[in-house]
Amino acid sequence: MRSRFLGPAAAAVGLCLHVPSLAADPAVAPPPSTDAPIAASPPAAAPVAVGEPSPPSSAAEVIVIEDRAPAESASSVHFDRADLHRRPHAQPSDLLRQVPGLVVAQHAGGGKADQYFLRGFDADHGTDVALFLDGVPINLTSHGHGQGYADSHWMIPETIATVDMHKGPYAARYGDFYTAGAIELRTLDSVERPTVTLSLATPLTGPVAGEQFDRRLVGLASPVVDGNPGLIAVELGINDGPFISPQRFRRSAALAKWSALVGPGELSLAATYYAARWNQSGQLPAREIDTGRLDRFGAVDPSEGGISSRSSLALGYRVRDDRGGTWAVNAYGVDYRLRLFSNFTLFLRDQALGDQIEQTDDRALYGLAGTYTRRLEAGPVDALVTVGVQARADDVHASLWHAAERRRVPDCFGVANPCNDTDAAIRNLAAYAEADVGLGGRLHLLPGLRIDQFTWDVTDLDPETVLDPAATTAGFAARAMVSPKLSALVHVSEAATVFANAGLGLHSNDARAAVDTGAPGALARAIGAEVGARVRPSAGLEASADLWYLHLASEQVWVGDLGGTEASDPTRRYGVDVDASWRPAPWLSLDGNLALARATVAANAGNGGALALAPRLMGGAGVSYHRGEDTTVSLRARGIGQRPANDDGSLTAEGYLLVDLVASHRLGRHAELGLTVVNLLDRPWREAQFADDSRVTPTGPVVEDVHLTPGAPLTAMVELTLGY
Repeated sequence: MRSRFLGPAAAAVGLCLHVPSLAADPAVAPPPSTDAPIAASPPAAAPVAVGEPSPPSSAAEVIVIEDRAPAESASSVHFDRADLHRRPHAQPSDLLRQVPGLVVAQHAGGGKADQYFLRGFDADHGTDVALFLDGVPINLTSHGHGQGYADSHWMIPETIATVDMHKGPYAARYGDFYTAGAIELRTLDSVERPTVTLSLATPLTGPVAGEQFDRRLVGLASPVVDGNPGLIAVELGINDGPFISPQRFRRSAALAKWSALVGPGELSLAATYYAARWNQSGQLPAREIDTGRLDRFGAVDPSEGGISSRSSLALGYRVRDDRGGTWAVNAYGVDYRLRLFSNFTLFLRDQALGDQIEQTDDRALYGLAGTYTRRLEAGPVDALVTVGVQARADDVHASLWHAAERRRVPDCFGVANPCNDTDAAIRNLAAYAEADVGLGGRLHLLPGLRIDQFTWDVTDLDPETVLDPAATTAGFAARAMVSPKLSALVHVSEAATVFANAGLGLHSNDARAAVDTGAPGALARAIGAEVGARVRPSAGLEASADLWYLHLASEQVWVGDLGGTEASDPTRRYGVDVDASWRPAPWLSLDGNLALARATVAANAGNGGALALAPRLMGGAGVSYHRGEDTTVSLRARGIGQRPANDDGSLTAEGYLLVDLVASHRLGRHAELGLTVVNLLDRPWREAQFADDSRVTPTGPVVEDVHLTPGAPLTAMVELTLGY
């Protein structure tokens, strides 16, 4: 692992970067920083490994900007393609789950979005973590299954070039959902040669060991159009998982990118496509598994699952003016659809048909971002200034229905179906400015200011509630919020940098809750601060540590059976992050990280301020052996400590510590063989856990219990990549 590190002051005073594709516009997500200047003309191309990015195109060599990574902090993390290759990478969540300080848990198998844990937050499906791919936001506001829903299944893991984590609300270029932090993923612009990757995985233990297989086929190529290479990537896959009822997660995904010089600037295009269908085992009551009445890989309602699709188009243009400034504009559009069938409470409310619900989300998402970046010098002051505007529009049709075996039934637990049905128009317009001001070579100040304006307009489509003022979900609300930021970094020496960061962030509420509260509860204010340091005491050794604090004005509680969110009491969090990596020899790399957090409700309700599912201890470590560019073997550990599953602490979400093995060996110039073994020690573990009341059988008792998704048993995946 290579954490991002700002080097000596001389290197930080004006980095000259090749411009990435315009879909990765810094108005939405910034270009990655580096430790040292990059020449405007790259050196002669060296041999590139199978599937590795090709050297920059001629178009990317012409337009350059200066960047010094505004809002850099001691806790920022950067993974490049080599880092990702040494970690499990069969699915997008694999690329994220070992980022220091971040835990990613899958829900129920299949294509449902992941659950994110970061800095004392159970961020559910993305409420408090902002995610971007090539500058396009992933979080979906006012989603039918959860506010801020951030599904990553539509990404192709082999196309991801870098992953960057920015913890804390310290950068002005991020807005909604930027409380615990922001995650940027960037894709390759091109590959040196066409490649095809075939993978096959199966559980080695459990009830279906060696009987069910996950299959993936991925192809990458870089066609040349008008002398400019692009990227085309396609993935087809079927995953059954370790479940007795196969999840049959069938997915297809595609990515196409291209950029070229057009007029005085550079034009970029990017398009994605995704379609999937799956079954899922659901969250199972722990009491049924512990007593042996239910296998941990079984199901109470095997008809759970869903169908989803997503397609997008991004267009960008970047040009340099005659005063040395860079203008950039990026526009994107996303079409998204989801039908999700879940059964959280089994037979609690309907003892005849069961409690299955169908949640739908059909939306069109549009966005536009523009920035102007320019370097300003006045005596000893050297500043890089960026101003930007961002606009986003979500038009959402979301509904909730009572169902049985994926068929809608006449009633919704006592009233006529649907349970709710709404159209929502959500608009977010923002302007921001941020700067990196160098003072005397050692000190950098990074001020920032962001202004957000939100509007929510909800139309009630349920005929039973639309004319009832007390029951309707319809309404309109608007609210603005100003978020100042200020960070400072001091280069104490060539090997040490001290950081101090502070900022105000926010996340929005579900549109239905926003109009119900009349705007005061529509936005939750976050106040964060952090101090830390990074050191490089010797070549190959670097470490970072930080202390942080965050206050959030209101948590968001997702009420799944009702299809909306409720605002809860203010919370506060504080903690410590420690991260280190060491390369004692050219053939050996070691790294480790630890995150400690304390999360409490500000108003103690007699329970010590306990906050359900808030992570307290998370960490990971790894050791990698390299033999040149041909062979890599990595052992990696990851884990999370136990935590309360409910607010009174009577139920516990169990922790786990897992070990994974990742190995690859190049077979000549045109082939590479890979092996990934997940849960090498075959530990039984719980991946996703929630406390809920449920009734397992129509005549059984109502019991509050931990409902869980079982983690994967010992599982092996073999992967073969061929390049031509």
